[in-house]
Amino acid sequence: MAGTLGIYDKKYVSSVNFLDQREILNKVLDITNEESSFLDVMELTGRSTPTSVPTYHHFVNEELYVLGTVSAVTGSGAATLTATIDSTAAAYVNEGELVMFADRKVGYIVTKSGSNIVIKSVDGTNLTLVASDVISFFSNAAGEGSLSPDAKRWNVTKYYNQVQVFKAQYSITDIQKASKVEVEFQGKPFYMYKGQHESLMKFRGDISGALMFGRMSTTQFADANPALVDAEGKPVQTTAGLDQYVTSYGINQSLLTAGTLTLADVQSLTQKLNAERAPQEYFLFVGTTQNIAWDNFFNALGNGAIVSQAARFNVQSKLDLGIDSVKIYGRTYHKKYLPILDHKNMVAYTGSPNFKDSAYGAPATKQKTVDGQMIDRIGVRTMEGDGLNLKYREILLGGLAPIPTNERSVLEIHYESVQGLEILGANHFFKLV
Repeated sequence: MAGTLGIYDKKYVSSVNFLDQREILNKVLDITNEESSFLDVMELTGRSTPTSVPTYHHFVNEELYVLGTVSAVTGSGAATLTATIDSTAAAYVNEGELVMFADRKVGYIVTKSGSNIVIKSVDGTNLTLVASDVISFFSNAAGEGSLSPDAKRWNVTKYYNQVQVFKAQYSITDIQKASKVEVEFQGKPFYMYKGQHESLMKFRGDISGALMFGRMSTTQFADANPALVDAEGKPVQTTAGLDQYVTSYGINQSLLTAGTLTLADVQSLTQKLNAERAPQEYFLFVGTTQNIAWDNFFNALGNGAIVSQAARFNVQSKLDLGIDSVKIYGRTYHKKYLPILDHKNMVAYTGSPNFKDSAYGAPATKQKTVDGQMIDRIGVRTMEGDGLNLKYREILLGGLAPIPTNERSVLEIHYESVQGLEILGANHFFKLV
């Protein structure tokens, strides 16, 4: 190549590729921040339990009391009246039950015939009742030397979820595995370590995504004619995530003003939780909108009038999981921001409210069983049995594996996990939007 006229300067030298020594930061910057996840919270709090079957069940006892909805009334405004109640209440009540009316008056069930009950005032005052009124059966009264009422019985309600198989793979060739690069990963200048780490983070992110947003499939592994199959025709089952559990069975409450938490919101939530006899301590998993709303309210950010200076809120910080805790109306909330709720490339749903606008409340205390035992309310079920633990598996294949499996000059790292979410007492969970 012919030379050119002129002097050597910085512009000329820099225009020759790779001739000017490059100044390179030998670290790859992590801008995705995928590590902090719902799965991490479950594992750090020790909420993983083995299951030996791919579908797991639990049973919940029924309410011991029922409300009755009135459809027809005869004799309202007198000391004795006849009411027709719904079939569920009719199957529950006995003669001799005490009935509470909406105006706090109390009546006594004298006779019952099908769905019709004759109620007499216990103190002789007139009873007022109209169709669509709701009455409660809060106690009973018996005469001296009388027979016992008919025996009552209560069923159990079954809830279930199922595990999901998660898989991922990372592969690298012999030439690339041996080639040095400009930057370091885990202290070593080889691309192998970056690719392996990011594959593992994607694998764990997939698990977190299913535990949060998953919907339970109708297909199960045992189905003879599965509706959901993979490319090889094998049945695929998916787990129900936290959002489906809470939306279907828990308390769902909308803020009075979207994006703003007020005292009235907390009061309403407290009343609903107390009506369900919910526990007094909660994890609160939040996206950006609710994280801001709770911080603004309890820290009175930008408005000193939101919370009175004389308030007696107990606000503290716990450093172990980056959780902020606040106690109000006798209930403690441990707030944890989950970046997954704001993930710009994971959540396709664009409706209102979005996942980032939600706060999910999960009891932090254990659930009591009827025989007095205590078990976690929320956790992860992992497949395990016959000496095989499928919580996490890493399989190395290829000619570059520590124990070569074939002659192909690659290293393949295969990840597998079989997990599913488990929620106990879902009626005590809540979602704020």
